[in-house]
Amino acid sequence: MKLFGRFILDEGLVSAKDLADAMVEQVSQTPHSLEIIYQKGLISPEQLLDIISLQNDEHLDFRTACIRLDIWRTEFIDIINDEVAKRRITLGQLLVDKELVEPNKLLSVLKQYHVYRAENNNDFALFSENTLLDLNEGENDKSAQEIVFEPDFSQVQLSNLPDYLDLFSEEKEIELEMQILAIESLGNAEQDVDPEELLDQFFTEYHSLKGTARGIGAILTENIIHESEDLLTFYKRFLHKVESSDFAALAATNLKVIDVLGHLRNEMIDTGTEESFWRKPELKARYLKALNDTKRLFVELESRGYQVDLDDVRDMF
Repeated sequence: MKLFGRFILDEGLVSAKDLADAMVEQVSQTPHSLEIIYQKGLISPEQLLDIISLQNDEHLDFRTACIRLDIWRTEFIDIINDEVAKRRITLGQLLVDKELVEPNKLLSVLKQYHVYRAENNNDFALFSENTLLDLNEGENDKSAQEIVFEPDFSQVQLSNLPDYLDLFSEEKEIELEMQILAIESLGNAEQDVDPEELLDQFFTEYHSLKGTARGIGAILTENIIHESEDLLTFYKRFLHKVESSDFAALAATNLKVIDVLGHLRNEMIDTGTEESFWRKPELKARYLKALNDTKRLFVELESRGYQVDLDDVRDMF
């Protein structure tokens, strides 16, 4: 799987020297994982010194050193990624700022890169992190396709289940449902809620659930939240363009997702696994229905031909 830099190099968009110079500058601006975790107050000064000593003595990466010292926590991943995204200028933006690439050419290649990642199924071709929307040439017949999803439980063993159950309690489920109802009301002209703030808040809740689900090995939970995040990202990016009735559709779709998540949680409580959920035809059908409804709404919105500019995709490369 090619990284973005190699892809644009192979496409002839930049020279090897220009790409190398930009990547060196990007790396110089990237904060170290250890720096982030310490600045966030997640480890003590003594622990920081222990990590550095262990890394120096045994040539270990940051995560391995933390695991050896029993310091590592799964939430470190999201914290590090979020902070890096905030503080590191993107490779594409560096190339544009240095006038090494014209923005319109960059957007064209970004579209090709999105297709490339999707075809190679790279991490579900994450819309929220890796892809580009350029929908004028979209394939509208995708709406007729159903998602084919068959999880492999052979290598999955849930661990630290209480971490997820603490995060997604019945009280949290009710709280999320209330947020969804608030999202539904965004189509009401009289509502006084900031749509962007509400969507950001709900996205953050989903992102936390997904990160914890990934950490414990809950692949069904992680996958359906991932699809829901993609849809939310679309709404956030085109908030000024979506129609008021679209919020009702978003709410209806996410209520189904929350219902599925609740059943998944209860099944994990009862059996300690997600596989038992998947083995029950009525629950599997409910899961696939929510998954397909989410994707169908996403494709329907795509088909309207929303157009992005460079500012819309700064955080995608």
